[in-house]
Amino acid sequence: MFNIAILGCGVVGSGVADILFDKQEELSKRFNQEVKLSKILDIKNMDGTPYAPYLVTEPADVFEDDSIKLVVVTIGGLDLAADRCFAALKAGKHVVTSNKAVVAAYGRELTKLAYENNVRFLYEASVGGGIPIIRPMNICLSANDIYEIQGILNGTTNYMLTGMYKDKMSFDDILKDAQAKGYAEADPTADVDGFDAARKIAILSSIAYNGFVDFEDVKCIGIRDVIYADHELAATGGYAIKLIAGSKNTEKGVRISVEPKLVDKSRMLAAVNSVYNAILVRGSYTGDSLFYGQGAGKLATASAILGDIIEILEAPDRQNLPAFVDNTAVIIKDSDDKERFYVRLKSTFNDTESEELKSDITNIFGNKAVYLGYALSDNTTAAFISDYCSEAELKVLCDKLAQCDGVESIAYTMRVAE
Repeated sequence: MFNIAILGCGVVGSGVADILFDKQEELSKRFNQEVKLSKILDIKNMDGTPYAPYLVTEPADVFEDDSIKLVVVTIGGLDLAADRCFAALKAGKHVVTSNKAVVAAYGRELTKLAYENNVRFLYEASVGGGIPIIRPMNICLSANDIYEIQGILNGTTNYMLTGMYKDKMSFDDILKDAQAKGYAEADPTADVDGFDAARKIAILSSIAYNGFVDFEDVKCIGIRDVIYADHELAATGGYAIKLIAGSKNTEKGVRISVEPKLVDKSRMLAAVNSVYNAILVRGSYTGDSLFYGQGAGKLATASAILGDIIEILEAPDRQNLPAFVDNTAVIIKDSDDKERFYVRLKSTFNDTESEELKSDITNIFGNKAVYLGYALSDNTTAAFISDYCSEAELKVLCDKLAQCDGVESIAYTMRVAE
């Protein structure tokens, strides 16, 4: 008999329970033993729900029950969820979790503890919801040297950026829309400021580059300063704006960030819209591999959790210590790499006087700078794309441009994704 307990029966936890109810007979036949949900640990009253017969309210009812072989942790937040993961592993139970905060903060310690207790700690659902990505990186792509990851890893911000352009909305208006539809929390900070995506790219990078990446070392620039005119001007040049969580493994160390970027519309990531997520993995043998699908949601995330449960049922004794448990990645804080940048400025000229502004941009940034013109939605806002330069060089050049007649200020810059 293989009994399973769920800790936290919210949106995702109830989804896991629903799938276990639906698949109990199938799983039991497949693995030649009874596989079933045994207990649900929660503080909520579940009277009148299908989960009520399984409800327990004391942690000891789970951790001291030797018949429970696997614990699914779908509690939100950090401290309590982490404590429950540690307690389950110490009790000799396999743990599967969707909690990215726990994995990002304590993934290496929990993985090591699982190894020491001859059980497994899996977390496919912590990144990308229902999109398979961690298992493919660990198995299917493991022959590759993965050297770069770029992803749209947050459905809330992708919905907002898509809607901002499509419906010509301000940041505040599209945020209210996302909250009304349940895509954004009442406190949207984790999403719109990039912290949610930072945890996810840190988890993926730790696996890919064989060294632990602390999410607190991820440079985060959210989408609060992106305006509709940016989308309009980017589209003029053939680009879409996406919040890109990206990392690259170099000889000097790992460059990693979450920030809005211009993505050429010919690239796969540019076509990922609304609440969908996508992850582009670049490997030494495979080249570019794209993983696309629903990055969140009750059943999509629960499906990924069931995938981990099935993996444990297939190989409960499989043990390995990934390299990130003992190795820490070197993070490059400042880079002198040359990149292209989108530059938005406020101008006292109007579109009919744009030749003087265009000339100043060419004189300062060179004739490879791409002038995008003025926004139709705001005739005081203009933009261009620079030639390749470092961040330090960009600042010097922007300071020069700011001194030119007709330039009121350099309002905003963002990178162009390569």
